[in-house]
Amino acid sequence: MDIPASYVIETLQGIGVAIEHHEYVHPVIAWVSSRYPSTSSFSDWCTAIRTDLNKNESRHIACLALGLTFLREISRESLTATPTELAAVWELVYPSLVANLSFRASRSAQGFIAVPLCSRLKDGNIDELFRLHVWLPDGNRGNPDFALHSHQPFAQSWVLAGEGHDHSYLTEIVQDPDVASHAEYNVVWNNSGAEENSTYKTHQTYSMVKKTDRLVRVTPLRSAAHTRNTSYIIPEVQIHRTEVAPDMLHATLFFFDSKRGFKQHAPVLGPKGGQSFKQLRDPGQTTPANLVAIVNALRSWEASIAEGRQHAKKSELEQALRAFNNALHLCQQLKNCPNPTLYRHLTLRELGNMNRRFGRYQQARENLDAALADVLPSLRSAETSGELGVVYRHMDLLQDAKHAFETQYNTSKELGFVRGSCRAIGNLGMINYQLYEQNNDQTLLALAIKQLEERTRTARQIQDSVETEFADSATRSHWKSSAMTWESIGHSRLSLCYAAQGKTKQAIDSALKSLNHATSSEDPVVIAFSRYFYGRALLLDGQKHEAMKQFNPSGTCTPAMALCKEPSAEHQQYLKELVDAGADMDLVDEQGYTALEYAVFNGDEASEALVLEGLRRKFITQGLSESDTIIEINKRKAEARIRKGYRELFQDKLRPVLLGAQNSEDGLRTLRHTYATALAEDTETRQNFDGFKFLTYSDFLAFGRLPRSSDGLARPYIYKSDVHSDVHSDVNYVIFFSYRWINKDKTAKTPDDPVNTQYRRMISATEEFLKLHPEVDRNNLGLWVDHACVDQDEPMAGVNALPIIIAQCNAIISLTDDEYHSRAWCSVEVMMVQALKKSYNLHLWYEHVISPEHKRGSGTLREGPVGLKIVMANKFLTFETDRPKVLFLEKQSKLLG
Repeated sequence: MDIPASYVIETLQGIGVAIEHHEYVHPVIAWVSSRYPSTSSFSDWCTAIRTDLNKNESRHIACLALGLTFLREISRESLTATPTELAAVWELVYPSLVANLSFRASRSAQGFIAVPLCSRLKDGNIDELFRLHVWLPDGNRGNPDFALHSHQPFAQSWVLAGEGHDHSYLTEIVQDPDVASHAEYNVVWNNSGAEENSTYKTHQTYSMVKKTDRLVRVTPLRSAAHTRNTSYIIPEVQIHRTEVAPDMLHATLFFFDSKRGFKQHAPVLGPKGGQSFKQLRDPGQTTPANLVAIVNALRSWEASIAEGRQHAKKSELEQALRAFNNALHLCQQLKNCPNPTLYRHLTLRELGNMNRRFGRYQQARENLDAALADVLPSLRSAETSGELGVVYRHMDLLQDAKHAFETQYNTSKELGFVRGSCRAIGNLGMINYQLYEQNNDQTLLALAIKQLEERTRTARQIQDSVETEFADSATRSHWKSSAMTWESIGHSRLSLCYAAQGKTKQAIDSALKSLNHATSSEDPVVIAFSRYFYGRALLLDGQKHEAMKQFNPSGTCTPAMALCKEPSAEHQQYLKELVDAGADMDLVDEQGYTALEYAVFNGDEASEALVLEGLRRKFITQGLSESDTIIEINKRKAEARIRKGYRELFQDKLRPVLLGAQNSEDGLRTLRHTYATALAEDTETRQNFDGFKFLTYSDFLAFGRLPRSSDGLARPYIYKSDVHSDVHSDVNYVIFFSYRWINKDKTAKTPDDPVNTQYRRMISATEEFLKLHPEVDRNNLGLWVDHACVDQDEPMAGVNALPIIIAQCNAIISLTDDEYHSRAWCSVEVMMVQALKKSYNLHLWYEHVISPEHKRGSGTLREGPVGLKIVMANKFLTFETDRPKVLFLEKQSKLLG
């Protein structure tokens, strides 16, 4: 969209009124006027502001004006701002309010805190008015008697965070007080201690509503839920009210625009028997800077939660766990929110669900216990209790699970929460089936069938009625998807019950219903469980060939993997049935993992032993000798343990350091210390992952060529008790070099060519880097070069640690040439630095580029292409035997973010 300078000037004039400090605005108007009548795109305006305006106040004012102007023009052209566009606007608005440029907050009669951002009045009425509206969970939500109101101008709202519900009403003037539901009230304002009047004031001391003699009857017109990144309009004089849950925060950018509609008479509706009501505008201790800091933190929290749920929906559990852990970290930034424990509770519940799905039941239990400690008994606590019940069931604590499910069911029934009671009754049915298995009590089996039939029936009713629910479309879609999953699970469990009764045909029919419902799910684990129950029923009916089709799907989550993800005595029995049936235990899913790796991840020795037995049988059937079979099995066990060690090391210990880092130098020093401590404390970790090493730049220069590990130049990082102290005080900054091995002789002892091209380029790149960053002391500089820092005779520990090594370096320099991005080893290193840059922004990345006019080895630096798309399947290797190592590292790099 092109934005004329005159439009920006209009907004700047309104900002001057809003902040009442025109000295901040006049220099910016002068700057914009110098471009007049220039018309520029949104991105060009952003660039111009960054380039031309050096003074903070001017830059903040200009950014705010640009963001608001963009929204105004979007509104007037009836366009929808995309989430990306709204995020860009917020990135302009947010710093301006944090900068404390005399913006003022006030409390509205509707209970929210309002911050005028741009105000243009005409003849005592609003011409244009932008405000930030924030409903805080602070117990001050306005007088509900006067919640129904209208506005003189047309209005549009863009939701920044939280969920709000807008209710619109039709009104009819009536004469009979018995027919009337409300009376009309007129609004007047005061801002200086003088008598109030109907002239609108940008900043008010108080507002007052005064009863008129007009009576009205109100009937509901429509209701709509609005969440983050959505927008809605309110026509002039439309009677409406906004509802926000009392324990939740909701924030919007609100725009009153008389150009799109204006009517003078815009009443507030109140009690028929009332007279007047005064609303003081005092916001208490709330400041605009504090307010936007909370809103910004909530936006980040919601983004992480949404990302985690999206990954969880597809059973991308590692990515989901990473996102939810990030959300938990962001809860620290919400500590100034009046109700911070609510967001912590919601996050811990998500983490409990993920850890349960990962098979980490003790961690899941701790998450959910902590979540329950944050809230009083309520619908939310009942949902969390239900999730805890699932954990108890997998831990074989059946009576504890039954109590948790009964709590969820009874609370949900009492409060009319159908989704909660649906999930709970299905879980109660499964508990009673398991209790039946323990003592063969037929009454328990009959009760289980009855409860599971209620589950499938209720789940179907939810799906049929979800479109009539009061929620936004994304929430309704989520509810429908969940209900479909619950119906699928209900049918699969009914299949177990029918099989126990000897009703094989019914078991097959029910399991097939489960699979048909599951196939519409995006969650491969749900599909895998349905495949297991359908295959099991077919197997009981003697249809082994058809059963094996269900047990061995290609390229996706198999039933064996699903069972290993959530180990329990129940699932181990199912897994044994799969092994006995001859199911393939060596298949790989969408994430590149096997059933063995999932069993090892969860530390479940029983499941691991069952999978290994399945692998042993497969290898023997394929004709491998007993000794070769043992070699293959040990190889797979070793790889699985390395992947588990990497995940636990990075996700649990190193990633929190990166997230909490305030700056690059201190953060990466702490990361090195944390990594060294982890290696020192655990022998197996130390054996699988190489320690952090480096070359001093002075040693590298003096050596005259690329050193090999056997040359002994690489120094190990050794931690001291003081985290801010390195053993080599002369090195506090490390550059990682990513480069292509260019020696064509496969028997060569060096990756460099005879004229030391790569060595020379490393020196050239380092010198260029030092020119760009004079704050880095060459005498305190270290380099990481694989040929010197990884043991070339025993390289696996160094290869395993490569992503973690890159994370500990301050800067990465890629020595690019025509073939660099086509090489697999180079590409996987690029993937790692991309993940680090995008997620933490603590690392620098440059490409060293050579051209014909440069001398051999010399060149220039340019910033690395963070957005470059990489497809590893197309990359080349000198030694094809390295392919498994590279693919392994590709998988590991995805966990860096």
